[in-house]
Amino acid sequence: MESLKNKNIVIGVTGGIACYKVLDLIKKLKTSGANVHVIMTNSAEKLADKKDFKKASGNEVRDSLFEPNIDYKDYIKKNKPIKHISLADIADLFLICPATANIIGKIANGIADDLLTTSIMATNATVLICPAMNVKMWKNPILQHNIKRLKELKYEFVEPEYGDLACGYKGMGRLANLDKIADRIKSIIARRNNLAGKKILVTAGATSEEIDPVRVITNKSSGKMGTYIAEEAFLRGAEVTLIRGSNSIEPQYHFKDIKINNVKDLLNEIKKNIKDKDAMIHAAAVSDFMVSNKAKRKLKSFETLNLELSPTTKIFEKIKNMNKDVFLVGFKAEYMVGKNQLTYRAYELLKSANADLVVANDVGKEGRGFDTDTNEVFIVDKRKNTKHIGLSDKRIIANKVLDMLK
Repeated sequence: MESLKNKNIVIGVTGGIACYKVLDLIKKLKTSGANVHVIMTNSAEKLADKKDFKKASGNEVRDSLFEPNIDYKDYIKKNKPIKHISLADIADLFLICPATANIIGKIANGIADDLLTTSIMATNATVLICPAMNVKMWKNPILQHNIKRLKELKYEFVEPEYGDLACGYKGMGRLANLDKIADRIKSIIARRNNLAGKKILVTAGATSEEIDPVRVITNKSSGKMGTYIAEEAFLRGAEVTLIRGSNSIEPQYHFKDIKINNVKDLLNEIKKNIKDKDAMIHAAAVSDFMVSNKAKRKLKSFETLNLELSPTTKIFEKIKNMNKDVFLVGFKAEYMVGKNQLTYRAYELLKSANADLVVANDVGKEGRGFDTDTNEVFIVDKRKNTKHIGLSDKRIIANKVLDMLK
């Protein structure tokens, strides 16, 4: 299939009895046009011959961090590429197949003590894990805890299947069907590259305005929604610029990341970065007010304080004046309103900014809004069409928004 043409798939083969099945999977991926690179653990080499994997992949099989008798001084002088970094960098997708309970536990707990785990630690590529093991190991609560943790960290899984196992038991634990794994790989690669060539500007987090040199007024915001949008756009191949205020999370990937404090800073950075962008997603919680009577000294805590507030610049409404061709997406937070009122206000904001989409949500409802990992949103377009996304993980919502970019 065209989706895998010239894509680099790095496969980590671990010491599960199903490792011999990976040879057929490699052939499927090669037939689809992929370049396949294999890393084998020491345990895997006790079960399978790495010569077979070299023949199937057409590339040398890697199994150790360093060459035998390596002198690190020689590495530095000759500027040789370090294997775990070079494989991590070239990967369009990192596949672990079969994945044992041991390798899953290592990754979940940040252990990087061989070529495979070190490469996974260093990659920006999607990591797809295909477990295969004894049914009792699969049901072990420690393993399930590790899998849950990895899913929360955005590692992807193809779950094992029910059937006869090599150990003589019957139950969950058999490696998933190879066609299913291949289809999942193709799906991830297609998603990863569907924004290739696009330049996207994202804002996230809260701005703040000074009361005095040590105190501020601000809006509630974790910054998760905007940061997740930036990360998912990056994983889809876009060139991403993130401008963010106060956040509870740091981006996991390496793209342009600009930190700002107040509304003035945010506006200035948008002006600097908006001109060549294809899309802008404005998820920042921008302060609506600034302090007119800001103190130049730290106010004493026992002093009576009367703040004079004045409106800040409505940034969202100015974006199209800076770049009339940018595909513009905004966010609208309301508190305890009905669906009709929520979508009406979202559409009014869309019109006032000449935007393309507005994502609206009611932060007064449980599990939605600022400090949660979930949200429920209504996405309104220029034709008043409304797409409802029920209570979902914010990363799922991020991808739904990105699906609607043009």
